[in-house]
Formats: sequence, C-alpha cells, structure tokens
Amino acid sequence: MSRLSRIPYFLSYFLGYRKPDHKQKILPLWRICFWSFLAAWVGIAVLEIIFVYAPSFQAHHTPMIIASFGASAVLIYGAIDAPLAQPRNVIGGQIIGSIVGVVITQLFLGIKHDWPSEEQRIAVQWVAGATAMATSLVIMQLTKTVHPPAGATALIAVTTTNVIDIKWFYIGVVTLSAVIQVTIGCLINNIERKYPSYWWKPSRLPLQVDPSTLGTVMPSVTTLTDREKEEVVASNLTAAEEGILEQRKPQNESEDEESISVVQGMIATRLNVKHAASMLKSHSKQALSLEEQKALSSLLDKITNHSS
Repeated sequence: MSRLSRIPYFLSYFLGYRKPDHKQKILPLWRICFWSFLAAWVGIAVLEIIFVYAPSFQAHHTPMIIASFGASAVLIYGAIDAPLAQPRNVIGGQIIGSIVGVVITQLFLGIKHDWPSEEQRIAVQWVAGATAMATSLVIMQLTKTVHPPAGATALIAVTTTNVIDIKWFYIGVVTLSAVIQVTIGCLINNIERKYPSYWWKPSRLPLQVDPSTLGTVMPSVTTLTDREKEEVVASNLTAAEEGILEQRKPQNESEDEESISVVQGMIATRLNVKHAASMLKSHSKQALSLEEQKALSSLLDKITNHSS
C-alpha cells in the first residue's frame, strides 16, 4: 500500500495518489493542451517573478530564469507520465547538473585568472563545458535521476557569463526552480490528470500511461490505413502462420477478414507469451538460486518456442 494513502485524500490526491477504485477519465486533446499551457505558463512566470523581484536574487544579479527550465517545463507539464518527468528525476537531475557545473567551472576557470590570451581561456572553457555535461550525465545514470534539461543546466554553469559570476549561489537557484516547478505540476496537473506517476520509484512495471497524454507526444497507431495494418500483420507472420494462410485461401471478403482476425490473435498470443516470459525471467533472478534460474529459463524457452 502506498504511504500516500495514509494522508488525507484531499491532500494525497494532489500528490498523485488515487484510490484503488478510481477511474481516470480520457480527456479530449483541447483539454490536455489547455492544462499544459496553463501549467507551463504559471510555472515559468512564477520563476521569472521570483528571480526578477526578490531582493536577495537582485543582490546576486541572478538571471531572470535558467533556460534549461523551459525544457523541464515541457516534460513536467506536457509529458507528465514520462519517467524523465518524475520528481526524483527533475529535482535530483537538476541538482546534480548544477553542482557538477559549478564544480567544473571553479576547477577549470575559477583557479586561474591571468590567461596568456583570450583564445586560451575560450579553449579551456569549451573543454570545461563538455566535461561538465558528460560528467553530469554519468552521475545521473548512476543515481537513476536522468533528466535531459539537467545536462543543459551543467552546461549553462560553464558557458554563461552571468551564471559563472554567481558561482555557488547557482546551486540554490536551480534547486529552488526545480522544487517550484514540481510543486506547480502537482497542483495543476492533478486537476484533471495525474502527476506524478511515482515519487521515488514505481510500485510496479510497466508504468501506466494515460492514452490522452500519450496522443500528444507520439502519433497514434489508429491512423494506420487498412493496407498498412495488413502489412504490419504480414511482417509479424512466422513460417508456420504463412503456411496456414496458404492452405486456407479465402473464398470471399468475409472469410478474408476472418483469416486476418485469426492471424492477429495468433500473433498477439505469441507476443504476450514472449513478453510474459521475459518479464518472469527478469523478476525471478532476485529470488531464485543459479540452478533454479537455469531450470526456469529452460522451461520458459520451451514454452516460448512452442507458442511460436
């Protein structure tokens, strides 16, 4: 049971928790776009207002906004089901990017001030930028906090003059920005959608993806023509299934449709068996001994081959 279930429902609802009997409604495209626009507008505007008008940020000459948070906004408010948009990735990735960026900046550019030439300083700077971005990526991979805009956060710390000037204060600016964006995501995304999918790690795999949101980030398979559907079916046929079709020539259009339905069912069954076998293999390794794993793998291979 989720720990969020212990919190009053009117609060846990805006933290992404839903009761077991809750049914998420399918939203039309215009409503998804409306909520995405509203959340993104508020999320960016709040950051800009804070960094422009707050006295402490004015004293440090903080930029109006860190540009990488525009990319974060696309994920948090537009692709809300994506693993890269979940709070662990957003906050953790951005903090890692900012720390790595500032550390690399100080090591490469902060120690030496009297460069023999401007060309040498620029050469060291671009090396530092590449190093900061690549290093932050590896650390995010190791900590399971990969967030693409955080790579830009690390790069900005090395290549943008007014960010270089604020030095370690940059880490606080980035951390505050990430927390505010996630908070606004929880408030607005949960009005008619659900965010986040998880806070630290998913309770089960595969993740449940809202088809309404999915339709805004990738083409829908329902747009395939009948001819394209037939080609997809044909490309997934095994030799045995092709033999069955060859033996049973359809006599009319109704039989033709019936044959396609039968083959589609055969393919779906085969793919489901293979998927179940692979999932069982991956999840059983932690609980079984090496001998038991080998025996189970052998049995599953036989089932998979028989289904093919």
